[in-house]
Amino acid sequence: MPRVDIHTHLLPSVDDGPETLDETIAMARMASADGTDVIHASPHQRDVMNNHSVEHLQNLIVEVNGRLRSEAGPTQRVPRLILGMENHIEPELGEWFDQGIALPINGTKFILSEPPFSSYPPYMDRVLFDLQVRRLVPVIAHPERNAEFQKNPGKLRKLVESGMLVQITAGSLLGEFGSKAQKAAEFFLAHDLAHVAASDMHRSTRVRMPQLSLAHQRAEELVGVERARMLFEDSPRNIIDGRDPVLVGTLPPLASRRKWWWPFASNTK
Repeated sequence: MPRVDIHTHLLPSVDDGPETLDETIAMARMASADGTDVIHASPHQRDVMNNHSVEHLQNLIVEVNGRLRSEAGPTQRVPRLILGMENHIEPELGEWFDQGIALPINGTKFILSEPPFSSYPPYMDRVLFDLQVRRLVPVIAHPERNAEFQKNPGKLRKLVESGMLVQITAGSLLGEFGSKAQKAAEFFLAHDLAHVAASDMHRSTRVRMPQLSLAHQRAEELVGVERARMLFEDSPRNIIDGRDPVLVGTLPPLASRRKWWWPFASNTK
């Protein structure tokens, strides 16, 4: 089954992703050639709120999808772009959602929610709970790159146990963000704390590129074919369709978790 990428920055001149429409098209084609058929465009919510509009994003999605279809050859696979945002976890996030300026994934109940990289702010639990009160399901973006989750994965477990989902960055499994992020991603995956992987693509070169296949292969090596397929195919496809993903805790347990040691701190509960 083709992959679905639920976290990307590929709309032109919106945030820190590509600057031109041509690069956007190139990135989408790279993803498609690598086996991804649906791409969730998720620009940074604050960039859109401060500098653009939701209507501008909607127009870009139509333009990019139209160009991809019109320029495709008769046998060429055409990827499909859908719209959402990467929403920073800030005190006003619930209100921004109410105002229609913080978007969920493809109009579903799932909302991509980004914590800070270096902390777990005191308002974070309240903001995430506010989203759940609105019948939304927060999808926590790349917690393996967050210093606090690296030191204390027990905090992430509490979020998962309260009904939230976790998205890890594909490049983290390949060491693109350093050894701490890689070890954290491996630990989260092995201990049922990761539900979906995404590229977080920003450009067509360097790190966070559009391809997912190498990380998919690495996940298969780490936790087997079934769990890797859940991470890159089944769960993201369910999410964009508004369906609950298969929870990793319902899959057969790994034969052994002894090798998945935690090198940063002892608080894993």
